[in-house]
Amino acid sequence: MIIAFWTLPLTLIFLWLSFRVIRHRRAERIPIGSGGNPALERAIRAHANFAEFVPFAVLLLILAEWGGA
Repeated sequence: MIIAFWTLPLTLIFLWLSFRVIRHRRAERIPIGSGGNPALERAIRAHANFAEFVPFAVLLLILAEWGGA
């Protein structure tokens, strides 16, 4: 039941981070990369870090749930 509780909020955060990157890209007209824009670089890294680490955390939650935690 743990994973069911956390999946929706994590998905919403991921979408929010995605839209943040899109908003920065459109505002600065930078279709690829960061163009050296520090705000866009931070938004990209926040989105990428979330995309890299959250699936692993969700997998660990699934395994903990299956293990009876």
